[in-house]
Amino acid sequence: MTEVPARDAAPGTAGRPRPTHVPGEPLGRDVRTALAATVAAAVLAALAALAWPVHPALRIADEGAVIGHLPLAAEEVFTIAYVHSIDGLPIEEDIAVRDGRLVVDATRIRQFGAGMGQIPGEGRGRADGRWWVIEDMNRDIGTELAIRVGSPAVDHRLRTPGAEVRLSPCLTAHRVTVEPVRLSALHFMNVRTPAPEC
Repeated sequence: MTEVPARDAAPGTAGRPRPTHVPGEPLGRDVRTALAATVAAAVLAALAALAWPVHPALRIADEGAVIGHLPLAAEEVFTIAYVHSIDGLPIEEDIAVRDGRLVVDATRIRQFGAGMGQIPGEGRGRADGRWWVIEDMNRDIGTELAIRVGSPAVDHRLRTPGAEVRLSPCLTAHRVTVEPVRLSALHFMNVRTPAPEC
């Protein structure tokens, strides 16, 4: 800022500094630097917001290599569905994500078979048409679910409210893992239902 001589000043402004920028003239160096810093800060803040991991999803990996992600909103459950290898009857297990941990919420079976049934004191069972449903199980299974994928006859599937991934056709005998993660907005915008390659 520069001082304006008293003879050129408006009445009552003598001795007061006035801005050096005059409309229509180029901005001064200090003004340009401040404007550039403000724009750079705004761009960095926008990029940070896009990169911040906030969207819940499931990461699916085949033998440790990530094959994709499935969005899973808060309070939604995902289902592991398959056909029992001995009894040949369908089984479905509903799993919730709570505080970053996987918790089996319910199991649906057609009949009690080898290794299947209700554990005393765990959940409550009820009939639902052709299914026997065990609800409110609250069985914490940790931060990762590992599945040894069965043959096409076993038909392992992973379902969310918006998608289904068939694992058996291409990943028989593979170790597939499912774990809860949070994705950035940039990553989330590009999420597609995983399609295991044969």
